[in-house]
Amino acid sequence: MTNSADLDRLRWSWSAEAAAWLRARLRGVDEALEQSDLAHVMVLGDSQVGKTTLLLRLFGVTDPEAATEAAVPLRAGRGRGRSATPVPIRYQWSGDPDHWSLAYDDPGDESGAHRGTAWLTSGQLEKRLRSFRTGATGDRLRWESRARPLEIGLPGRFAGPERRTDLRVFDLPGLHSAGAEEQEAAKALLAVYAPVVDHVVFVVSADQFAEMVRDPAITENPFLLGWGEQAHRFSLVFTRAFSGDSVRRHLQAVLGEPGSPCWTRDRIVAAVQEHYADQLLVSELPSVAPSGLFPVEIGESWKELLDSDPDYAEAVAPVCDDLLRRLTDTVARYSDPDRRHLAASEIAARVEIVVRDNVRRREQALNAAAQAWRRAKRAHTQALAFVHRAREAAKAARQRTEALRKRLERLAEWPVVYVRPDAPEMKGNLVRAKQEEERAAWTEAARRAWTDWRETTEEPEVPRQPPHDLSTRIREKYDELCRCCHLCERWKRFVGDTPDHCYGRMTGVGTRMPAWIRTTLREHADSATARLAKAEADTERQCAVASRYADHTAEALARAVAELDDLLEQATEEQVEDAANLTVARSVRAVHSQRNETYVHRLLGRAAQSDGDERSWLVLAALRGIHDLNRMFP
Repeated sequence: MTNSADLDRLRWSWSAEAAAWLRARLRGVDEALEQSDLAHVMVLGDSQVGKTTLLLRLFGVTDPEAATEAAVPLRAGRGRGRSATPVPIRYQWSGDPDHWSLAYDDPGDESGAHRGTAWLTSGQLEKRLRSFRTGATGDRLRWESRARPLEIGLPGRFAGPERRTDLRVFDLPGLHSAGAEEQEAAKALLAVYAPVVDHVVFVVSADQFAEMVRDPAITENPFLLGWGEQAHRFSLVFTRAFSGDSVRRHLQAVLGEPGSPCWTRDRIVAAVQEHYADQLLVSELPSVAPSGLFPVEIGESWKELLDSDPDYAEAVAPVCDDLLRRLTDTVARYSDPDRRHLAASEIAARVEIVVRDNVRRREQALNAAAQAWRRAKRAHTQALAFVHRAREAAKAARQRTEALRKRLERLAEWPVVYVRPDAPEMKGNLVRAKQEEERAAWTEAARRAWTDWRETTEEPEVPRQPPHDLSTRIREKYDELCRCCHLCERWKRFVGDTPDHCYGRMTGVGTRMPAWIRTTLREHADSATARLAKAEADTERQCAVASRYADHTAEALARAVAELDDLLEQATEEQVEDAANLTVARSVRAVHSQRNETYVHRLLGRAAQSDGDERSWLVLAALRGIHDLNRMFP
């Protein structure tokens, strides 16, 4: 015969069947959903900000001495300033006034279906928690992210008058632990538990919230990234919230000096929540309703505040107590055992959030890859143009050098048109005077030769004018070739030759002077050759640089193309998976309705074949099933 206890046990069987159907079809989240019954609220935050102390307070450990005593074994021997929580822990009451309870997986049962429970003293619990850390500093963890959390029960002697037994909360290791391994472990644990909890409590020092929520463990987790948009799923607890100078100045600006009539509990709560809501906007973070913020002082920071400014601490104490009570009520609301079944629609909504985030992430990745491809393509195109310009410049430099070489060859044979002055009367003094005229004539011939040759070349590196000391150099060469004795007035007395002999040597200058002039002019023009050779070498080096750069940009372009192709292929596969997940997620209502209808019909069918109390129980259970479906999908 069916009784009420049997029906209570089977109350949510239809929902469990629907959830199992969904888990089997929601690829990528089925393992995470298996963790859904462990706890509905997760406490998350940095190391050493008071997470464990806050948890104790939520459970009703209100006496400071009791909280300090309870925290000793939970710290597992870790000193202040170092992360205490070594593994994910679900807290509860042990049911024993003096002993802790520790529930853990049976090491001999790989399936994890059986959990052992040990009853421990504080020292034994501390020793057991220490065993999850290894290494000289204790920063290495002996824990698998997929293992079930430990369940630690608090001894009843720590309970205060507001003891809460209805909470289902677990604590994770701090995000910013000292050891890299512990940080990675915290991120891995977040990936497992963030999808399945109904409510997340962020616990962070008031001045560090912006840094924490920008941690990759948060920003890369789609179930945590929406903390600003899904206010109902997140509570933000700021510790050390009343110690800072900025909040004190704000309270004084809004309420006046402590002790004034405006310093009532409700006004202080509103003022401090408003202050931290504004601080989020100042930090360029999403806006949050002030009611979702819980600024408090707990643990060591509260003791410090009490010692340093007892009057101020006394004024804000009721505020902290009130906010902690509100937080406890929120956590209790999400710890309802029926919450997992009633939150089926939220599971589907989270899947849709993940899919939406996947779409956004894919679009960002594809846009970034496409931009990288465009940049790589543009850089390669520019590099090829650079190569072309460098090659053209090298070609032009070679052409200029070759053109100058040919012009210089012509200059080596260029005619020097020398117009010799008329012969003088054969008198010594007149012959010497005629030498000056011939020097000028050779200078003019050299200048004319240079001018005529220079007009045949357009090379700008070649000097426009002949050597500036051409006249002096011709004079010296003329005198060298002529070998004048400068004894014209006494030539007959000392030399015995006639002026005809001197004039003959002047005439002989013409056999060697033209060649010397061409050589001199070519040496003058040859200065351009060195400059052009250097320019040509520079352009060749530029060609080599341009070619190497083009090779580099070609490799970068190939990588960008490959990355874009890979992302497109991956996006196609993910789109198919996301579409399948969306189809299943959007069928949550239909699946639950179908299972509920089957469940109700089965009960009514059994009721039709029963009588008496059993029939009444079955009818009531069927009506309750319909009511539960309406609660799930109001």
